[in-house]
Amino acid sequence: MKLISVFFSLAAVTFLISAGCGTTGPSITTNFPFFFLQDVDVSGIPEDCCYLKNSGDGIAGADSLYFIDYQNGYCRAKVYLQGYPIEDVGATAEGGYALALCGNLLFYVSNDTYSVHGPIPLASYGSFILTNPTGGNRHLYSVGSNGTITTISSLSWDVTAVDTVSGLIEPVAAVITADGSSIFIADGYDNTVKKISTGNLGTVSAECEVAGGINDLYAGSGNLIYVAPDSISEIWGIDTGTGQHYSTYPVSSPAVSVAVTPDDHYIYVGFQGSGITVINAQNLDIEASSVSYGTPHDIAINPNGNRAILCTSLGKIITLQK
Repeated sequence: MKLISVFFSLAAVTFLISAGCGTTGPSITTNFPFFFLQDVDVSGIPEDCCYLKNSGDGIAGADSLYFIDYQNGYCRAKVYLQGYPIEDVGATAEGGYALALCGNLLFYVSNDTYSVHGPIPLASYGSFILTNPTGGNRHLYSVGSNGTITTISSLSWDVTAVDTVSGLIEPVAAVITADGSSIFIADGYDNTVKKISTGNLGTVSAECEVAGGINDLYAGSGNLIYVAPDSISEIWGIDTGTGQHYSTYPVSSPAVSVAVTPDDHYIYVGFQGSGITVINAQNLDIEASSVSYGTPHDIAINPNGNRAILCTSLGKIITLQK
């Protein structure tokens, strides 16, 4: 493997030119809608992942920010962010930048060139970074651990507003709806999923109680937010309009992570220490199950639905292909 190290004033970037990793992986128990493509070993445990927009590469956060090749699943670049721990990753709506939320700092990294910009100081310690997917207002939202939401412009890269959300105490997961109109936040304090309008970030407009708490949220491309309850062997669909429990998908045990294909056809479910299961959301059939992936802490599916990445407890970023 050829390694080229490039140093910037704010970060070091390692470009990984060769694929380098094996392309044989765990066997799947049934006719799986995706197959193992490649894995990437990382330092530490990767916790968060997503895809750049417009069928771009995957990104994941561990000790550094990793760019995962969309087509073949190898690591294109490893971007070191001054040693700051990465709380969450994201991407701008137009796909030009990857985002790394590092506590009260936000870095943005140019796609392809991997130039590091920022950091932008935030008003509070951020737990989750969200992007308005429509791109119309170029807004990013940092959900703070203290119950605030910081709005950042991806045009000027300035903080434009800080709102305290009434009644939000302990954010444990957060997503934004496909139309960018609402943010849903799981509150570990009272085990609810709270709906907040992006037009009024200080007010909770609806709440859905999830007994036992919530491990993960995922925004579908339609009118559902998918919930992984902590103590229930189910995945829930919450209606984005009412903010209430709408649909239920049984699973074998409580899930730690969840993701959904863009057509809302397949639900990927990650379990503690026992890999993933893929559910057909139309008929509730289990399409596949594999215990070979450890604990998938996070799952992301690309906009075309033909690639998925897993951040696993094995210290690997795993790419699956359709």
